[in-house]
Amino acid sequence: PAIKPSEQAVKLAMPMDASLTDQGRAVVTAVANGELAPGQGSALLASIGTVAKLTETDELIRRIEALEAKA
Repeated sequence: PAIKPSEQAVKLAMPMDASLTDQGRAVVTAVANGELAPGQGSALLASIGTVAKLTETDELIRRIEALEAKA
């Protein structure tokens, strides 16, 4: 089988308890500073976007359940 090229793994200091916006900023800054390849930055930003959508969905479910409990 052919060997597929892969990007080198890079450790990125990104506090997991930071806001999603701050995490996104950290990724963009790392790409701008040359610490992270643009493709890796793009993948990380897509992942952060997915987490944001999941978080939003969880929050909406929680709010709907709270409203239904009051009714």
